[in-house]
Amino acid sequence: MNKKLLDIYTDYLISQNQSATATGLSKLLDGDISHDQITRFLHKEEFSQKQLWKYVKKQVREHEQEANGVFIVDDTIEEKPYTDESDIVCWHHSHAKGTHVKGINILSGLIRYGDFSVPITFETIRKDLHFCDLKDKKEKRKSSISKNALFRNMVQQACKNKVKFSYVLADNWFGAKKNMEFIHYDIQKHFISG
Repeated sequence: MNKKLLDIYTDYLISQNQSATATGLSKLLDGDISHDQITRFLHKEEFSQKQLWKYVKKQVREHEQEANGVFIVDDTIEEKPYTDESDIVCWHHSHAKGTHVKGINILSGLIRYGDFSVPITFETIRKDLHFCDLKDKKEKRKSSISKNALFRNMVQQACKNKVKFSYVLADNWFGAKKNMEFIHYDIQKHFISG
């Protein structure tokens, strides 16, 4: 993976307050990196959880502490109102808006030690099962894997990666009994749920 190009591209996405495009980034860099280089980079790389962990592992190891680390799990929706619907771009309930919005629902896991925090894992919610709602006779989608199961998988993967943390923090969406028992009994950590 070209870490330099990844850093430049992610900095551009974070700082951009309008439409982010490969052409826009190339123009910003006075053509030092062509838009074709950026496009090829985005198409050929696999941006998976495993790649993210490889990318941040060294930083995590430099900052981790024996205790007081917290693993924070939260979800967000990147709204895509004009994009065609698919298993990834579909309707999700937004707790912030109190309604359903069309977009990409991402579950992210962040490790925090003092003032240092970095994402170490993520899951894109895929609503891969189609069904007909008997009330309104409309086709709807749901995920074959629940968010709570993905939550437990993310916490378990952090443990397998030997990430040091004492607490798992999450909002009340993940306050299910099975999640709390998993954290307390199976991985022997503490939890705080909103």
